[in-house]
Amino acid sequence: MRNLALVVLTLLMVVLTLLSGVSAVGSDVRPFRWSLRHADLGYEVRSGDSPAAYPSSIAMTGVDGVLYGAAFNERAAAQLYEVTRELVGSALSGAGSFEQTTEQTLRELLAGETLCYAYNGEIPSQALAVWLEGRCGSEMSISMLLLTKGGNLVLRTREQGLVMAETTIDQSAWQRAAAVMGAGACTYAGLSEQPSCRRLAAETLIFDGVPVNADVLVSEPPAFGAPNAADSLQTLLGAFDYSVYARSYQERDSQVYVDNDSTIRIHTDGTIRYAAARRELEAAEPLPLTDAIERARVILARAQYSIGAGTQAELLSSVPNAEGGVTLLFGLVFEGIPISTDEPYASFDFADGQLIRAVIHLRRFSASGSRQYILPAAQAAAASPQAGQRLGIAYLEGEPDHFAAERCFTFVNP
Repeated sequence: MRNLALVVLTLLMVVLTLLSGVSAVGSDVRPFRWSLRHADLGYEVRSGDSPAAYPSSIAMTGVDGVLYGAAFNERAAAQLYEVTRELVGSALSGAGSFEQTTEQTLRELLAGETLCYAYNGEIPSQALAVWLEGRCGSEMSISMLLLTKGGNLVLRTREQGLVMAETTIDQSAWQRAAAVMGAGACTYAGLSEQPSCRRLAAETLIFDGVPVNADVLVSEPPAFGAPNAADSLQTLLGAFDYSVYARSYQERDSQVYVDNDSTIRIHTDGTIRYAAARRELEAAEPLPLTDAIERARVILARAQYSIGAGTQAELLSSVPNAEGGVTLLFGLVFEGIPISTDEPYASFDFADGQLIRAVIHLRRFSASGSRQYILPAAQAAAASPQAGQRLGIAYLEGEPDHFAAERCFTFVNP
């Protein structure tokens, strides 16, 4: 009887172990499959489950004529994005030639049935189109995209300011999306009856009567090599195709790793500096922008994973550099709210078909347990230092290594 009991207990343990394993695999596969679904779009720079095409604010007119939107709230923006992405991608693909337009025209269009995406940074049009499963023949850096049910597409761009083109809208797809708007009611600043809001960029979303608060964040550098630290030096080095067995030496405030044509400096404050020798003699072709973004995305995702960071990275800008290549700048986001720091979270310089420099200010941000009240938008708008700015929310450092969410302004070229 004792042996029989032991056999039964052993079988029960095996079954429980298998069930536990299946459950664990299921929890790991769900986010992986979600990410894999976007892998062929060429980009997923946010290191969590959110593709980079999630706007910082998004709004659409519902079937009841009310504007519904979400701003600096990742979960709410994700819901709206998923039901409108196909519409925006198709409109961008079908747009005709873009011509300059005016702020007055934009305000007039906002009064109709609209769908609007706005970003913290300036997204290259080719990359944005790919994320939205579309295409774009124009080379522009886009910070806002407005689509009207009537078939007008307006872009706010770095190069030309406001531009507009006619496009084709699938009216049945528009109605389906408008029928499932589940966000909060809002209005565009350009249509607000409050005089202070009219000083803001017209596409800024204003939510009335909704108290807003956010977690206070604490920040700390990674602790590579420290006893009992969970940070993985091997994962970080692997992001740059290095091995932990690479040649290394100690400097005053950093550990340096060296291979045949590049070096990595890992500073004690979490700053990572990569430098490679330029292979000019190989006459390499310039790296396509989407390939450069994807290369940076992979490095950032692995670097974030090396410290188990709860923050995400997003593309802020893409500009030509002195070496004839491109420089990509990235910022940090915590649950939809950008973290403002003295320097960009990461920068990548590409030239001669390769990555020649990279700097990542690797730090871990986490919720402290306390929350900060955020000034209502209408009151904050009155403090706008100049007209034409977009009102937003960002984490700003107050006490050392403590970041609280506050209202802020981003200049938008008229």
